[in-house]
Amino acid sequence: MAPKKLSFLKGAIVLVCACCLSLTGCYDAKEIDQEVFTLVIGVDKGTGNMIRVTFQVSTYKEDGGNGGGSQNGGSAADTGELDGTVISTVEAPSLIESINMLNSASNRQISLSQTKMIIFSEEYAREGVGRYIEPLTRFREVGELMRVLVCRGRAEDYILENRSFIGGSLPKDIELSFLQSANTGYYPDVFLNEFYVRLLSPYAQAIAIYTAINDFDSLPEDGMEKGIIEPHPDLKPGEIPRKGGNKREMLGTVVFSGDKMVGYLNQNETRFYLLATGKYKRGLFTLDDPKSAGDFIVLEVTAHGAPKVTTFLENEIPYIYLEMLLDIDIAAIQNRENYFLNPSAYLELEKYIETYFVRGMEEVIRKTQQEWNSDIFEFGKKIAGNFWTIPQFEEYNWLERYREAKIDVKVKANISRAGYYFHPRPIEPEK
Repeated sequence: MAPKKLSFLKGAIVLVCACCLSLTGCYDAKEIDQEVFTLVIGVDKGTGNMIRVTFQVSTYKEDGGNGGGSQNGGSAADTGELDGTVISTVEAPSLIESINMLNSASNRQISLSQTKMIIFSEEYAREGVGRYIEPLTRFREVGELMRVLVCRGRAEDYILENRSFIGGSLPKDIELSFLQSANTGYYPDVFLNEFYVRLLSPYAQAIAIYTAINDFDSLPEDGMEKGIIEPHPDLKPGEIPRKGGNKREMLGTVVFSGDKMVGYLNQNETRFYLLATGKYKRGLFTLDDPKSAGDFIVLEVTAHGAPKVTTFLENEIPYIYLEMLLDIDIAAIQNRENYFLNPSAYLELEKYIETYFVRGMEEVIRKTQQEWNSDIFEFGKKIAGNFWTIPQFEEYNWLERYREAKIDVKVKANISRAGYYFHPRPIEPEK
């Protein structure tokens, strides 16, 4: 081999080795047990201009996931220990400063890289969350997959009941609980980055998940007065009539105007909202039977993609047309009448279902317009297409003019399946 080629080869090998040495580590690398990972952050009002911040952090102890209290005995409120986690509360002038203050009392650095959710108390959310959300989103450790919730009562009390009842992993339990939004539609799935973008956006207003602790005192007992059965009761989180299991309960949508909470949608209104925004894919609805008072019809509803939204301006008044197609499977008819042997009854049922969904979505839209003037549907993104430039749209001030919009909803329902029987047989009375 020629001397020049050999020299070049040696030089290349030395250069590659030198580059490899520079890639062997990071100046701020840490061992996994040098940090403690926060699972949940709760924010309550403090004294004066202070806030009370509660952290639930994982420990490196075996938790067992049995829903018990601390390993040393006593309640979580007394010891701070709960199912393999430690709960600590600190009062500080800012959220980021609270982390520094808590670090001074910990033998490991607190990390937010694995945080699953941030919870604001309703009292705090109604006063405005913007000045604390913005520094949090700019903090380099915060991931985009953190969820945003607003709870009835204190966030600290909510976190003290945050434990896993199924399985041994609380982080996995929290993650899976948010996925139930796709199965029920009773609450949206709201990420921190989406929440923050909407706080700043001229196109839409922010939303959050509504949550609370259920003390299991809403389930009627023998001897209690029984009310009329309603297929769509107006429930707040914490009011589902049930007993046993996890006390944590998510139900409904918190509506913001700017950075302040102005109201909420109940569980059924939330499903209409998710349908109108294309985020509700498939689920069950229970309707009153139009032919038999006191009986219900259960539908399995599948949305054919996102609704078609068209807009135009006339004399600066916005007009919005929302059209959607739903596939309907009849899951159950309590009165056992076969609507499908009679074509006119079949068409009546189809029209009844379409009217139900149109009225439901129109009522939710009306509520957001007249009561809160808060465009949580992101209609502003469609309205913006009627302007040549972004400054023109911003000058139009859509968020202030949302209540002026004329919105028309059209739903086409196709009853594709009627269950697994063609002709239901009547139940014979006892002789």
